[in-house]
Amino acid sequence: MADLKFNIDKPDLPDEQINKHKDFKKLMYNYQTATNPLYKTPLYKNRKVYLVILIILLVMYVIIEVFEKDEQQQKKPSPQEQTK
Repeated sequence: MADLKFNIDKPDLPDEQINKHKDFKKLMYNYQTATNPLYKTPLYKNRKVYLVILIILLVMYVIIEVFEKDEQQQKKPSPQEQTK
């Protein structure tokens, strides 16, 4: 078995560093988001989910527009066919 060394006599942390991590609101927010299932949270309240859905919809819109533009170009008769 490996020799493990533990430093029991560590110096205390300064008060500034301790107070930097004291944030009860952030703790409660993290707890509530972790305990609430994603399907119970409204989509507009979760920014990440909302942005992902928005990006997916925008990409779908652009793809549909490109396909419609291609279809319209294929349906237009060429100028040579119109003269015949």
